[in-house]
Amino acid sequence: MEATTDYGCRSCATAGAVKGDAARMPDDCPTLTHPQLAKAIRPYLSAERQALMRAADETPFAEDGRLRSRVEELSHYARRRGMKRVGIAFCVSMRKEAQRLAERLEADGLATALACCRVGAVDLAELGLPKPHPERFASTCNPVAQARLLDEARVELVAAVGLCLGHDLVLQEESVAPVTTLVVKDRALDHHPIRALREP
Repeated sequence: MEATTDYGCRSCATAGAVKGDAARMPDDCPTLTHPQLAKAIRPYLSAERQALMRAADETPFAEDGRLRSRVEELSHYARRRGMKRVGIAFCVSMRKEAQRLAERLEADGLATALACCRVGAVDLAELGLPKPHPERFASTCNPVAQARLLDEARVELVAAVGLCLGHDLVLQEESVAPVTTLVVKDRALDHHPIRALREP
């Protein structure tokens, strides 16, 4: 087994970096051991990245201080960045939720384009993938087509809604527009993967 790279974040109990308190940082904190990486600000200084960071920083909170839901955050971020069109790459099992998302975004003045994971009706066998019933048609998820259709629709941001792990990676690789995950698929935990990381 390959050795784990441990920057100290694994065992840190102080969160000293949150307050900029070097005295509280463990000796192996990357803020101390790798300042050339951890403290580099040049990647944030372009006008585009500055605009993104400003929008991201204000997105969690509404004007009245109330926390926004992730759906509200998506809408606010897109509008704050001056975007006009949002793509929704969704799993067929979340078709209704994707449609509701489109309605919410459209109510906020954003145009939408939706692409279902099974678009193209490509049989798993065409990709050399196994099928539980070889004699029956079974369509594969098609994140490449989702990305390309949404690119053709000239969306400026893509929201991934319930795509399988791996298929979401292909979507991100293929999409020209940036991709944010709105809904993570977790079949065992009703799409709440953080439950697996919290004590019962």
